[in-house]
Amino acid sequence: MTTAVVEPGTGGLRAALRDAAPLLVGVALLMAGNGLTSTLLGIRAGLEGFRPSVVGVVLAGYYLGFAVGSLAAPPTIVRVGHVRVFAGLASLASGTVLIHVLRPEPATWFVLRAVSGMCISALYVVCETWLNGASTNRTRGSLLGIYMVVVSGSLLGGQLLFSLADPAGFASFVLASVLLSLAVVPVSLASFTAPLVPDPVPISMRALVAVAPLAAVGAALSGFVGAAIISGGVVYAAEAGFTQLQTGGLVGAALAGGVVLQIPLGRWSDLIDRRAVIAAAAGAAAVVAVATALVGSDRPAAVIALVTVAGGTTFPLYSLSNAHLNDYLDQSLMIAGGARMVLVNGMGSVGGPIVGGAAVGVVAPDALFVVMAVAYVVIGSYALFRMTRREAPSSEERASFTPTAVGVGPTVGIGDADVADLFPVTHGLVDLDGIVVGYREQGLGRPVVLLDDSTRPQGWDDVLAGLAQDGVRGIDAQVATPADDDASIEEVLGVLRHLELGTTTFVGSGAGASLVERLALEHPDRVEALVLMCDAPDHDRLLMEADAARPTLVLDSSRQADDGDAVADDIVEFLRRLPDPWHVD
Repeated sequence: MTTAVVEPGTGGLRAALRDAAPLLVGVALLMAGNGLTSTLLGIRAGLEGFRPSVVGVVLAGYYLGFAVGSLAAPPTIVRVGHVRVFAGLASLASGTVLIHVLRPEPATWFVLRAVSGMCISALYVVCETWLNGASTNRTRGSLLGIYMVVVSGSLLGGQLLFSLADPAGFASFVLASVLLSLAVVPVSLASFTAPLVPDPVPISMRALVAVAPLAAVGAALSGFVGAAIISGGVVYAAEAGFTQLQTGGLVGAALAGGVVLQIPLGRWSDLIDRRAVIAAAAGAAAVVAVATALVGSDRPAAVIALVTVAGGTTFPLYSLSNAHLNDYLDQSLMIAGGARMVLVNGMGSVGGPIVGGAAVGVVAPDALFVVMAVAYVVIGSYALFRMTRREAPSSEERASFTPTAVGVGPTVGIGDADVADLFPVTHGLVDLDGIVVGYREQGLGRPVVLLDDSTRPQGWDDVLAGLAQDGVRGIDAQVATPADDDASIEEVLGVLRHLELGTTTFVGSGAGASLVERLALEHPDRVEALVLMCDAPDHDRLLMEADAARPTLVLDSSRQADDGDAVADDIVEFLRRLPDPWHVD
């Protein structure tokens, strides 16, 4: 068989973007359709005769469904696969949009919004976990940043579409439904596979509050004001008599402000006591909210300008609260803690449109910003109070700020948790007629067997961790006999049989590279691909000898001896160009 040789270093961000492009297009369509729908329904409800307080309750159904969907999605994905979940829920969300026109009743709309929220949040979980399947250790941060730009830009695009369509007609609903339906097409054609997500160690709500009370308060109230400024803002705009363009501009301004200020506030919080940043952001938002109420709804341009600042300080509050939790939470509990924060934020979000809509309808449109100012004061005051109760963590203990996509609502992701806690190393022994062969493995997903770590000062430890982070199951087979001994082949096959592995990719370093070649030549049915790590003088020779074997990647071991993440990334990028016999979605 002719070898398809893949040179290292040809992937990187460009390859990650190529793989992720279908997914990013699908996300853009989802966000545009969802952004259009949320603003459209707030205005259309008023046209249907719903009172502002009723509109607030109807829109709150979305956040209730969002909280439930983000927590129910991971086990559903494990059970039926990413593609089926995405296709089914996108179709359901698309149909739900059209039913609003057929049954314009508050109770029906509340249920429909809850179903939509559940679908959309589960779709975000699919996209975010799947996005991890297109990235590697060296591209994950950059790809996440691009993802956030796509999300924010598409949400703003949804507001632009609203300003161009007639909310009293049927066409806007059709357009939103079409956008959600079209999102299925690029995702269904994506060629890369998503990594399996580990089951997190559970944490109770009581334990979360005990670890970081401010995190729980911040998550709940940031959800409250975030939903109030978006959904409540639509009710406000309708009662204040804003035009379609002004309404879209109001919501878009809040989102744009969150995009602009999130990173600066996050980086600031990495340098000083994070609670001080939370207090400062909440205090500034309270002042701006009061100023907005005093300006009055008869000055739309001034209101939109002030809401830009309010949104800029509102949306980062959840990310700041989550980072504050991680400052004090054990790394093994970060995923579980993040799941609890999603629930707390979702429950807080439910209250935002209800209280905000009631304030608009019962008092006056400007009362929305008074409600928001009160919530900001509570967050800021409690942050200052907590600063008097205990010392801030040292710079070494402080977790890194991780931004979230603005306007989406948080979903459960891996975040900054330690890979060793997420994917613990397991050990095993295989007895082969008196010869005991040890092995250890780390990670989930497609298996890769590593042989002979003698040329690497730290062994395979860092490579195993890098593979696990990239969604690959690394297996270090510790062969008992020398690699050039015929018995070593049988020991490797014995480990494969013990682990019930069939066709597998092998990585060999030093003498292990020759062992891997022999496996490919003598047992080609057990070898999917080869990764050979060698010194530079042996590079060309191994490329020529591998020509009769399997798809092969040759790495210069001297160049990457101390960089396990780079080795893991090169291996994973190589594997993603090959069919995955272990993946069924």
